[in-house]
Amino acid sequence: MSVWRQNRWRRRRRPSRLRRFGDMGLALAILLLVALSAARFDQIATRQFAGDVRVNDGDSVTLAGERIRLRGIDAPEFDQKCVIDGRSYDCGARARRKLSELVNSGRVTCRGWERDRYDRLLARCEAGGRDLGRAMVESG
Repeated sequence: MSVWRQNRWRRRRRPSRLRRFGDMGLALAILLLVALSAARFDQIATRQFAGDVRVNDGDSVTLAGERIRLRGIDAPEFDQKCVIDGRSYDCGARARRKLSELVNSGRVTCRGWERDRYDRLLARCEAGGRDLGRAMVESG
């Protein structure tokens, strides 16, 4: 093989700027497509329930046979006791009563896609146009 042929294969041409920008644009387009696909799959996985609800405690309900926990809040369990100024009171029962009052203000609709470690659907629920989790936090 001649020296010229050996050198020709050893030398690489640097891609032009236009080629590099084209490659970056293609990579960006692929990333955008993957992100949009992931967002779409999240929407597909979202479950929605509406109807009569049974309040279990201050942050969980049962709707259409599905156990649902309100996303973003944590309330005392139904049988939990709390202490203020040395006096004990049923804070769990109080939280359940408050959620029951909020639920009675209208039809309940819950939307969620993720589950907690107890296999409850983590969802955002509304009744009468109000976000139940937000209303519970605002009520204390």
